[in-house]
Amino acid sequence: MKPVVQFGTMQMLVESLLDGFVTAKDVLASGNTGIGTGAGVDGELIMLDGVAYQVDVHGHVNKVAGDFPIAFGDVHQADFKPLKHFDNITLDDLQKEILKEVGTENLFFAVKMTGEFKTVETRAAAKSEKPYPGLGEIAKTQVIFDKDDVKGTMVVYFTPLVFQGVGVPGFHQHFLSDNLDFGGHVLGATLKSVDVSIQILSGVTINLPTNNEDYKKADLTDLSSLNGVIADAES
Repeated sequence: MKPVVQFGTMQMLVESLLDGFVTAKDVLASGNTGIGTGAGVDGELIMLDGVAYQVDVHGHVNKVAGDFPIAFGDVHQADFKPLKHFDNITLDDLQKEILKEVGTENLFFAVKMTGEFKTVETRAAAKSEKPYPGLGEIAKTQVIFDKDDVKGTMVVYFTPLVFQGVGVPGFHQHFLSDNLDFGGHVLGATLKSVDVSIQILSGVTINLPTNNEDYKKADLTDLSSLNGVIADAES
């Protein structure tokens, strides 16, 4: 059983620590499947079969170069097992079905959904420059995209609530269309005909920006606004 390997934390993004401290090549060395965001929250990333793609603020899908800087990411070595096929179900209802099948909300796990999606709503943000705004401010300027009748893949990570601030608690999902013309962080979806597979993960390995002076000097002890900012930014 393998862990999810995480680069950075959500609390870092909330507190404006948005430097890219690893590259796409570094992240992909730890796994072939994942999600994330670039330095300054530069679009939304999805990694499939060892290739990283960025959905930028204009909705364009770009294959990412090895030196692309990443501020936050989750990645793992894929070993998904088939769960079920689902027809005509909302993403919210599917998440409930997945939790029933898993039987616990206390483990990390990854989900992969492939097939036909009736509707998908995503978002992406424009890259920020120093001095960086916090994640809450960035969320106010995010751009939302909608697509109907699209074939693609959704990569999902589930993080137990107790790890709030380390990751995004609950389900965190990114989408990429088969023809590479649509994707992003998923806000909602209706699934027409999809195969769902799952991979239970052994835990989380966290990589931090040990050479970044802003990170080392930052006060990350105030968690009072964390829940609200993450909820607003990720939903």
